[in-house]
Amino acid sequence: MNRLRRLLFFALLLAELPAVWACAICAPAAEQPTLRQQLRAADVVVLARLAPAGGTYSVAHLIKGDLPKGPIRLAVAPSDAQLRSSPDEALLYRLGDAGWQRAGALSAARADWLRQLMALPDLADPSPAQWLARLGFFVAGLEDPQALLAEVAYAEMASAPYASLRAMAPRLDASRLMLWLDRPELKLRRPLYALLLGFVGQSAAASFLQQRMAGLRDPADMPSLSAMLAALIEIQGADGVQWLERHYLSGPLNRDELVPASLLALSVHGSDGQRVSQARVVQAYRYFVDQPTALAGLVASDLGNWSRWEFAPAFVQWLRSGRPQSFASRYAMVFYLMRSPRADARLALESLRAEGLL
Repeated sequence: MNRLRRLLFFALLLAELPAVWACAICAPAAEQPTLRQQLRAADVVVLARLAPAGGTYSVAHLIKGDLPKGPIRLAVAPSDAQLRSSPDEALLYRLGDAGWQRAGALSAARADWLRQLMALPDLADPSPAQWLARLGFFVAGLEDPQALLAEVAYAEMASAPYASLRAMAPRLDASRLMLWLDRPELKLRRPLYALLLGFVGQSAAASFLQQRMAGLRDPADMPSLSAMLAALIEIQGADGVQWLERHYLSGPLNRDELVPASLLALSVHGSDGQRVSQARVVQAYRYFVDQPTALAGLVASDLGNWSRWEFAPAFVQWLRSGRPQSFASRYAMVFYLMRSPRADARLALESLRAEGLL
């Protein structure tokens, strides 16, 4: 059942992928606001120093709102004991009558950076120029020695459109990205760093990615696999697509747990259309649909979004074949036929219903 749910999730994810967003691979969950958003919503934000005895903080810098009266009382976790002898200040914020929240340690020297961070507006649909300016602010903070700053930079960049991330190429370093990709403690950030490596990497980076992908099998590794495949295509273009076809859409790696991740990488490039044409991605989808797979329908949502309705006969053949298909795959094929504006798709649906196949 868990496996079926994962397949359905990937099918729906491919159906909902916006034309320019990379967040399907690397962004934090949409329901989790970034720290910047939490701070902008707060009434009071301060940088405060923990008292030597612990338990109370004194305000070092008022960032937003009214200056609190007296010390701030906040329980200190055992892991925070090191702050008592640390020069770092804690970033605290409060919303309404709720208690104070501690976001983490941030040096007083970063007070101006924090004010600039909070001045960044929430934009419903940023222009490319606005994204460029926004990401230019964050890119230097990736893996900053101050963990809180690095976390903010990662979260904000991971939510950016794929094309805007590409515009950061002049400010990226392939060797640093490969080092970060090899650090076990940065496992959750690998999807973003893999995508960024694709924009600046060359043949050495392509070999690096191919070697790292060879060991990705766990479900938790699938976002990293998607990102690394997308990066490989960014580096190699059509040759990268062909490599993905040969290794993940057919042969021994054409396995249920790996296929959705590889299709997601193709989906990002098909929607972006800059490094490889959408037509080349559709060709890869055709290659996949012709394979003996239980997931042939996972490409249907993209094809419908791109108005590529010529796949109706292939999907009808699959639905009639009696060969095993996952629920997510069958659902996507039927929905594709329902969306199609072509008469042959409507007739095929009526015929499938009459035959008791739907």
